[in-house]
Amino acid sequence: MKRKRTRKIKVLNVILAVLFVIIAIGGIYFVNIYSKLNHKELKKEDLGITSQAMTDDKNDTSITNIALFGVDKRDNETKFRSDSIIVLSVDKQHNKIKLSSIMRDSLVKIEGHDQYKINQAYYYGGPQLAVKTLNQNFGLNIQEYATVNFQQMAQIIEAVGGVEVDVSEIERVETNKYIWEQSLVANLNVVNIEKPGLQTLNGTQAVAYARIRHVGNGDFERTDRQREVLHQIFNKALKMNKLQYPEFARKLLPTIETSLSFGEIVDLGSIMLRDVTFEEARFPRNEDLIGNGVIWVNSSTQCLNLDVKATGERIKDFIYNDINPEKVVIKKTESQTSSKTTNRTTNKTSSRTTNK
Repeated sequence: MKRKRTRKIKVLNVILAVLFVIIAIGGIYFVNIYSKLNHKELKKEDLGITSQAMTDDKNDTSITNIALFGVDKRDNETKFRSDSIIVLSVDKQHNKIKLSSIMRDSLVKIEGHDQYKINQAYYYGGPQLAVKTLNQNFGLNIQEYATVNFQQMAQIIEAVGGVEVDVSEIERVETNKYIWEQSLVANLNVVNIEKPGLQTLNGTQAVAYARIRHVGNGDFERTDRQREVLHQIFNKALKMNKLQYPEFARKLLPTIETSLSFGEIVDLGSIMLRDVTFEEARFPRNEDLIGNGVIWVNSSTQCLNLDVKATGERIKDFIYNDINPEKVVIKKTESQTSSKTTNRTTNKTSSRTTNK
C-alpha cells in the first residue's frame, strides 16, 4: 500500500510539475505578445462626443465602436492621410461585427481647419483629431482606434495565408501598378497578378487591389474592395483552429497602433469564438448626396458633397438598430461564404450604373 501511495504521489508531482512548466511557458508567451502591442491612449475627454451621442447609443456596453484607419505611411514620415476609414462595431448582444466604410473624400468640418476631405483629419491631428472628426460630424460615440499602414496590412493578410478575391481584368491591370509601387517601397520582389478570376492574393497583391481607385466609379467601388478584403481576413480567421489564435495574435499585434489595451483586445476578440455574423455598408449612401455629389473646395480640390446629418443617422441606424442599407450579410458557413462573391458582383454592377 505504501509503495502504491508513493507511486501515486510521484505521478501527481510529475503532473503538477508539467502543468507548472506549461503555465510558465504560456505566461511568458502571452507576456511576449503583450510586449509587442503598440498602445497609444486617446484623450477621452477631447473626442467630440456629445451628450446626445451618449443617449443615442443607449450607453449599451454590448456594442463597442472602433475607428479603423489605413494610412499610406512611408519611412520617416510623421504626417499622413487616412486613405481607408472604417468604423468597426463589435456587437456582442447580437453576435455581429459591422463595418461602416466612410468615403475618404467626404466633405466635413475638421476642427481648426474649416471644411475639407475627411481623410485629411488624420494628417492634421493624427488619430485624436480623426476620431473626433467622425464623432463631431456624424454624432457618434467612438472612443477607440486602430491604425495600420499598407505594409503592415500586407503582413496581416500573409498571417492568415492570403485572401481569395475575384479579380476582373481591368482590376488586374490597375492592381499590378500598385503592386510594383508597394514592392519597391517594401524592398520586395514584384509578384504580379497574372490572370483575372477567382484566386488567392498574397498580402501585397491584396492591399494593392484594395487601393485601386481608377476602376469603376472611383472611391465608391474602392471602399467595396477594402471591405471585401477585410471580410476575407475575418473569414480566414474564423476557419482557424482556436489554438492558433495566440500565434495569430503574436503576428498581428506588432502591426497595429491602437488605443485598446491588451485585455480589451482579448475581450473583444472573444466574439470570434461565437457563431458570428458580419455586415457591412458604405456611407454616405447615394440618396444622401447633394446634387450630383461633387463640390469643389478652394477651386482645386474635388470633394464628395453629402448631407452630413442624414449620413450620421444612417450610420447609427446601421450600428444600433440593425438597419442595413446594403443588405449584405456574411455568415461563417461555406454556402453563405460562396454566395458573397455573387452579392458583391451585383453591388459593383449596380454601383457603376447608379453612381456614374
